[in-house]
Amino acid sequence: MRPLFLLMSLSMLGACTVTSQPAQLVEVGQTSQVEAIKPAMASKGPIQFRKVVAANWATDRGGLINLDDSKAKAAGLKDELEDIQIYFYVLDHPRYGRYLIDTGIESTMKENPEKSPLGGMISRFLNMDKMVIHQTTREWINKNPDPIKGVFLTHMHMDHIMGVPDLNPAIPLFIGPEESTHKLFKNMLVRGTTDDFLEGPRTLSELNFPEPSADSPGVIDFFGDQSLFVLSVPGHTSGSLAFVINATTGPQLVVGDTCHTRWGWEQSVPPGEFSEDHEQNQKSLDALKNLAQSLPGVQVHLGHQSATAPGKLESL
Repeated sequence: MRPLFLLMSLSMLGACTVTSQPAQLVEVGQTSQVEAIKPAMASKGPIQFRKVVAANWATDRGGLINLDDSKAKAAGLKDELEDIQIYFYVLDHPRYGRYLIDTGIESTMKENPEKSPLGGMISRFLNMDKMVIHQTTREWINKNPDPIKGVFLTHMHMDHIMGVPDLNPAIPLFIGPEESTHKLFKNMLVRGTTDDFLEGPRTLSELNFPEPSADSPGVIDFFGDQSLFVLSVPGHTSGSLAFVINATTGPQLVVGDTCHTRWGWEQSVPPGEFSEDHEQNQKSLDALKNLAQSLPGVQVHLGHQSATAPGKLESL
């Protein structure tokens, strides 16, 4: 009876946004297109790129991979716990400074977990007992104290904003189109916790993308020098983002949760229950796969597993 009562209550309350924090539309960078990315990556770029493993975790495979997909059925995949990791990425531009993609894990979750926004019942629901934190965002910042100029959120699911409390509230958080304003019934379950992580108040800066074509995502050249392309890849959420970085080590593609797992990337199968729009998620995944195939030497970084290193997970 309790689940039924909860569903009835949510229906009466109606859909809501994922957060009550306001967002402002910002004009940054230059409009671009996917066709501009390949020639821009012809030579190594200026950005120092680092990937930080914040934690090991495990969650339901049925959320990470669409188990109804014919390839998943043929592979005999079952809805079991899948080992994953939590990442954030550091971009150091010689002229424009330091930016992060996603946020890692806040220090409270390691030092005093019962006081974190994910304490109590939510903690049990999210398998927080399976999380092993390796480095909090505050610990990383203390070791790497250069100022952070901005943070890009691939999207606003909790596992990508859990490090926000360790960030200075003055740092802008860049989000994709309608990421904070799109309404869903299930947001009723997470809005309070999302607001707790974003407590500040925080500045949510919604990027203004050009209109995408039928088979190509909207693209922004963020710094205007073709070193960082931000792509609008809706599907997993309305405002999901991906990134192509022209790094000193060669091109890097950060796909966010448009694809969580190595198996999903190799088989072109998008996430399952965790995605809002499965058809659109598949289109965005296909577009990113096509882009990756056009970039020689590109390193692909998936939402929660390694795409290029041996085995499922990154070495620490």
